[in-house]
Amino acid sequence: MNWKTIAAMAGTACFVLAVAAPALAGDAVPQPKPGGEATKPAPAGGTVVMKDQKGETVGTITLTAGESGIAMAGRFTGLPPGARGFHIHDKGICTGDFASAGGHFNPGHASHGILNDAGRHAGDLPNLDVPASGILNIDLFLTGVSLTPGSADNLDDADGASFVVHAGPDDYRSDPSGNSGGRIACGVLEVSRPAPPK
Repeated sequence: MNWKTIAAMAGTACFVLAVAAPALAGDAVPQPKPGGEATKPAPAGGTVVMKDQKGETVGTITLTAGESGIAMAGRFTGLPPGARGFHIHDKGICTGDFASAGGHFNPGHASHGILNDAGRHAGDLPNLDVPASGILNIDLFLTGVSLTPGSADNLDDADGASFVVHAGPDDYRSDPSGNSGGRIACGVLEVSRPAPPK
């Protein structure tokens, strides 16, 4: 190897180092463009504290809104064992025997029941199958509901919404509530809307 070859290799190495150095220093990292993911507001979400008629907390629910529905995660710790009807109701009020929560959330004026050919209410949810321990974790993706202001399916409308657990199982067909019995737990949806990024 002669000195001309060594000089050429050294020049190439210096060029590569000079090109790579700005990237290593962070100078060449592309910045997000306005309107990109980094400038989108965080999604709306919500929390629900489920209480029984004695005022004891029996569960918590968290909601995260998406473009096609709402992701829901729940943990129940004090419900009686067995199959329990579970619904979203159209008023955000949980007092007394929880009749204050109104009927099921049903902006489309459909019939009740996941198995009803003329159904379903937007607030119809699967039964909770509570084990003997009373501890149950659930993860659901809800469609037909949103947290979008001004939309017909918005749970966060003028009178709010609540989640209700019933004494018996929902038969998924019978109007107006699947013969699921009395209301044993109720929680009002509290919605949070993060401020848009500056």
